[in-house]
Amino acid sequence: MGVELSLDPPVCPIQAHGGTSKHKMINHTDRHLAYKIKSSNNSHYSVNLIFGILKVCEVKELVITRKAGKPQADKLIIQYCQINDENADPKPLFANGVPPGELSGETTIKLSAAE
Repeated sequence: MGVELSLDPPVCPIQAHGGTSKHKMINHTDRHLAYKIKSSNNSHYSVNLIFGILKVCEVKELVITRKAGKPQADKLIIQYCQINDENADPKPLFANGVPPGELSGETTIKLSAAE
């Protein structure tokens, strides 16, 4: 598979004292994708989108927010899978991780907080 889902920019440089970073989440496929965003550090990072649907070739704005704290190597994982119904509720799809399917996977974004 190629790149089905990506972020632009692909890295997230945020200061350790806190701040926000805006990104474009892009569906590069000809199919609807359901997604779930997970963080390795929920105490310092949050996002404006946790679950959702990216329609065919759609772009959504993802805002990553960091609270002040000690910098460490963190990451966001965007899990995704193909769906047929663009009005489906994506939350139950990810109850047990990424659902198996022809078009499913994960995209990882490194979070690099600097002092």
